[in-house]
Amino acid sequence: MIAGSLLVAAASFASPARAQSTPPKDDGWRFDATPYLWGAGINGDIKIGRLPTGGVEASFSEIFNSLHFAAMAAFEGRKDRWGFIVDAIYMDLSQSTPTPQAAFGDADGSLNEQLYTGLASYRVLDGNVAVDVFAGPRYVSLDADLTLTSGSAAGRAASASKSWWDGVGGARVLWHLERNWFVTGLVDVGGGGSKFTWEALVGAGYEFNKTISVKFGYRYLSVDYDTSSFLYDVATAGPFAGVGFRF
Repeated sequence: MIAGSLLVAAASFASPARAQSTPPKDDGWRFDATPYLWGAGINGDIKIGRLPTGGVEASFSEIFNSLHFAAMAAFEGRKDRWGFIVDAIYMDLSQSTPTPQAAFGDADGSLNEQLYTGLASYRVLDGNVAVDVFAGPRYVSLDADLTLTSGSAAGRAASASKSWWDGVGGARVLWHLERNWFVTGLVDVGGGGSKFTWEALVGAGYEFNKTISVKFGYRYLSVDYDTSSFLYDVATAGPFAGVGFRF
């Protein structure tokens, strides 16, 4: 249903592609800024108000066609073994499409989504193979509107404005190879406002010099948020890519 294709589009960019390379050792702080894109598809269930629960499945191209504006970037800092990771995402999209059930006819929908993550990290193992552990809060805000424009239920509307905090924690492994290549893997789990959320990431990257690198890989994110008026139980997965700028 339309609610699914709209709300899930935000989830396809909902979390940072945190495939960072290891900053060179330095007595002071080193930073890495990474604008990125996650070209993900989705699968799950979404429900708004009294409208029925809808199973949703959409490719990245279907999600992209509904997009008006999106901005996303990750920012990481490190000094010795301590560090932090910040991610900010803004999404605005709308769509008009037939619904799966004839009684509901066509529907217009819109979604505004914001997601902010702040993590404190600590490097428990350093060297060619490095291991970081991290933990911190993640804030999610969703504003969705759905109006049925035809069929026997024309004029019926539903809206949802939800926001919540989750606490997440996990670990990341970085392995530096020869010729400026590196590979990475990450797992985190959490919950709080949502019933449960978890993600897994595998990726690689190449450092052109001390300032610029490229990062790419594959990421899976699952979010299960459920209240009496709003259900969002969605898995999002697909390739990601970004460019890192270190200073």
